[in-house]
Amino acid sequence: MDDTVICLVRGPGSRYPRGFVWLVPLWFAGLSVIVVALGVSASGSMPLWIAATELGALSIAATTLFCVLLTIRRRAFRADSRGIWLGIPTTRKRPRLRQVHLDWGQIARLQLKPKHYGVWLEIALSPAARTDHRAGPLRQGLLLLGALVLPFAFGRGRPALTTPSGDPPRYRLKICDADAAELHQALMAVRPPTVPVLLVLRRGVLQLVAPPPPQAMMPPPPAAVG
Repeated sequence: MDDTVICLVRGPGSRYPRGFVWLVPLWFAGLSVIVVALGVSASGSMPLWIAATELGALSIAATTLFCVLLTIRRRAFRADSRGIWLGIPTTRKRPRLRQVHLDWGQIARLQLKPKHYGVWLEIALSPAARTDHRAGPLRQGLLLLGALVLPFAFGRGRPALTTPSGDPPRYRLKICDADAAELHQALMAVRPPTVPVLLVLRRGVLQLVAPPPPQAMMPPPPAAVG
């Protein structure tokens, strides 16, 4: 049976579209405006300190929800000899919206960087990779606008984890509760020799995480005569 590497991914990208988490302050700002408007209109019968208390409660709720979304963890990374799966499994009729499969032929290289939460993993795609599903800036803005008004409808679109970004395109994800050295050993065991694995050390030095080929023993220099 092939070895399989399964990791927890940190953040809302495994469930929500890119930029979805930044809509939380906008929602609570709108609720705060409503609370203030009601407090001003009913100032004759409702003390202003009640409106201030409600604003404080909304601020606490917004901060809590924002932190929860930023630190949520899901098993959204899996790698074996057939490639890498990003996203969470689903039984929906269109599973491609929730999970993407990258065979090793579509991957140019892997790069790992130690972080306080675990490992920052970057998957650079090869020119042969299929990236036609990337949303442009205009479409991304329209999706966020729709999610602002109808979060339960537009918020169930393609997760940010399953959409590449940058030029050249690449996937970026936060692997939590993992050690960089252990993760690179596990990935080296399942990846093909044509896919390099790079490790960015804490001091900013980039090294190839692959054992160098054994070098032939050089004969000792001849002793000096005289």
